[in-house]
Amino acid sequence: MNFKAWIQWYKSLEITRKWFVILIIIRPLIDNFYELKQTSVLASPLYIVGVLTPVLILMSFTSKNFLNYNNAPQDFFIKVFGVFLFFNCIYFFVSQFSITALGDLVKYTTPILLYFYARAFIQSKKDLDGIMFSCLIACIFPLGMLVYESIFNPIAIEYISTGRGGGSRIRGAYADIMNYAVYIVLFFIIIGYLFLTNLYVKSKLKINAFHVAAALVFVVYALSRIKHVSTWTVTFVIFLLLMIHNLKNAKGFVFVIVLLTIISAFFAESLYDSQIEPLIGKEIRVIEGESETNYAFNGRMSRWERYFEIWEQMPMTNHFIGITTANFPETDNMIGAGMHSDYVRLLFLTGFIGVGSYVFFILAIGSKYSQLKMAEKFLLSATVCSLLLWSVSTIPTLYAPLIYFTYPVFAYALLPKKMLYS
Repeated sequence: MNFKAWIQWYKSLEITRKWFVILIIIRPLIDNFYELKQTSVLASPLYIVGVLTPVLILMSFTSKNFLNYNNAPQDFFIKVFGVFLFFNCIYFFVSQFSITALGDLVKYTTPILLYFYARAFIQSKKDLDGIMFSCLIACIFPLGMLVYESIFNPIAIEYISTGRGGGSRIRGAYADIMNYAVYIVLFFIIIGYLFLTNLYVKSKLKINAFHVAAALVFVVYALSRIKHVSTWTVTFVIFLLLMIHNLKNAKGFVFVIVLLTIISAFFAESLYDSQIEPLIGKEIRVIEGESETNYAFNGRMSRWERYFEIWEQMPMTNHFIGITTANFPETDNMIGAGMHSDYVRLLFLTGFIGVGSYVFFILAIGSKYSQLKMAEKFLLSATVCSLLLWSVSTIPTLYAPLIYFTYPVFAYALLPKKMLYS
């Protein structure tokens, strides 16, 4: 799909689907106004969009023009997860009954609504490609801003503690560095997807091995500027997946490997010494026994240990269904973004049953891999791996731009076989 085809696709959509495309494209702009929440809830575009999104989803589902989705066995797991998620979020809101609790209710439950919205939105490969192209357009602003910060003047500099590697990194006008990280990874995945699409099925948008190599160089440069260790890991895995799915194209494979080898010969050692080693050195020292385990995962292990001690004091029932009904004062922190791990956060929020269903759901999505063609196989595997890896030490389901991308990919994989390439 090229820009002209994307415009035609967008014009063909009903209003119940057009709003989502617009949201994808303007989201990186809206996220720049994060600090306005300190002024007023009504002055914050993020809060306004946060409230409007579930409203628009529900309005879309009630519209006669909105399409239904075909049930898939994998939906069972996300429905179970959703039941425990909604129960705990609603209970927490009722028990706290505050604007903050209402905001948390909306923020924590919107991803579930977005998933089922995406299931109805994606009806064909053209819809998938339309969303991918929309996400690629959305990448222009944040990646352009990152280049501007690198060359001219940083908008915001974040200083890293010595325990986390030291030094500084740029984060633009965003709330945290993960905003940049998401768009860097989405850009790389989409370029890889377009390259494989063009390789195996001739596409109107010509992406060749040179473009992939150029994208890889840019991604490595961008990662060196944001210094986010989990994103280095995610990007490395995506690169391996791209090479595996590119094995049929010997010339392209050799070109990228040769270019990578040349770059590595000149820059790998200095890049590792200045960017990667300071970030992972402490993890290596923990593994080798030179540091205490509570220093693992950028020191997050100590936080997890502290809150798991509180979790162990709660009734066993809450271990299985979620902690909100235990009514502990630490509940707000334990189910929030401060856990810095989606696995830990969702364990506390939905219990063993909920988080188990969530993980089974993601793994079950992967079972659709075999029925896809090569480009879509890469897209699905890269998306699943990114979500699973990031969830260890970040909270990817609370970053809207990521789930705008992730759930349409999942929705496409769950289409009936006859609809995948019709």
